[in-house]
Amino acid sequence: MKRRDFLLFKTARGKRIAELSCERLFMRLVDSRLVPDSEPDMSAAEPPRVVEEIAAEQLFADLEQELRGVDAVRVIDPAWLASADVRQRLASVLDAFRAAGGQVENIVGISIPARS
Repeated sequence: MKRRDFLLFKTARGKRIAELSCERLFMRLVDSRLVPDSEPDMSAAEPPRVVEEIAAEQLFADLEQELRGVDAVRVIDPAWLASADVRQRLASVLDAFRAAGGQVENIVGISIPARS
């Protein structure tokens, strides 16, 4: 996974901040669920498109790993997380981040509550 796909790293007042784009995270999750219908037609004029496949579990594990190097995470466009399953998985990652001393900055719109 390329962390720039949905994380943008910044520094403000000596604090390392990651901005998490929920739109990009959602798109990566959709891509991870796509399964080709059949083998590509090798007689076609163009070669088949090569897409880096990554399982959703690995996507969240990579996200958790990337957040270990920052002090705060700012969640951008949380409305993209309509699925309860996706919200729960992200909440789990954010809970682990908080437990390690990280700060989740103000989430505007739909909130992802800390589980207790």
